[in-house]
Amino acid sequence: MVLIKNILIWASKNDWTSQKLPKYRFIQKSLSRFMPGESLFEALDACNNLENTNYGTIITYLGENVTSENQSKGVTNHYLNALSEIKNKSLGTLISVKLTQLGLDFSKTTCITNMKKILDKANELNTIVWIDMEEYKYIDKTLDIYKYLSNYYSNIGITLQSYLYRTNDDLFKLLDFALYIRLVKGAYVESESVSIKDRDLVDNNYLDLSKIMLNKKNLSKGFKPSFATHDDLIIREIVNEANKNAIDNTLYEFNMLYGIRPKLQNEILKSNQNIKILISYGEEWFPWYMRRLAENPKNLFLLLK
Repeated sequence: MVLIKNILIWASKNDWTSQKLPKYRFIQKSLSRFMPGESLFEALDACNNLENTNYGTIITYLGENVTSENQSKGVTNHYLNALSEIKNKSLGTLISVKLTQLGLDFSKTTCITNMKKILDKANELNTIVWIDMEEYKYIDKTLDIYKYLSNYYSNIGITLQSYLYRTNDDLFKLLDFALYIRLVKGAYVESESVSIKDRDLVDNNYLDLSKIMLNKKNLSKGFKPSFATHDDLIIREIVNEANKNAIDNTLYEFNMLYGIRPKLQNEILKSNQNIKILISYGEEWFPWYMRRLAENPKNLFLLLK
């Protein structure tokens, strides 16, 4: 499984595979299970359908590591337009962005300026903006920007990854001021010096972190955690922890990816838990798609089938 994951991550970054593989129809066909389409309007149509059945929704525009100010402005304008369309369609959809989309690779100032524009627009709509967490080399920069922006904006959330050794320390520091934290397992290949390689230990760390996030003292300050996982055992443990401590289910939520374990998604919804579905869209889908396969190599068998 580790070898398969490493191969998939390598494929996500390789220029040849990124150019050739997306052209194959069987790849495109399998993609449709995880993505309703490449356009914003296809993503928002899917959001509308989900919200009509009481799911919450989040969208993210695929692409990362832009290399010029014009590119970063283009992504920023795309998200500003997305927020306007969300308002026009009377949706409750949130947006989730990567800071490398907004210029982090070449200018921290440009990145912050672009993020402020998005947060200002989201503030007008009384909605929050999620910041995705990327590769390890971006973590300190991402957290620094998040902390800086949190001095001026309360409508901003950050993502943490349970497969990193440092996440426990990061979480305790963030709980001093963060209102929204989303916990994921993590989908990048990092060195053994910084990341947990054993799958069971990653899961155990996820549960340990979730218990900290569900602490009543933290929740009493207005903090609302989001648990992004497709692991039914982890979900059951989190719900049991919340019930054991008499924590109302409105104080936390689950996030799951569009098309992955829809039966489980429906079970969560029917059990009166809050759940939001994350919909990814855009032409730059190949690296994201490979990481989704790598995150759970079982998905690879769906592709082969």
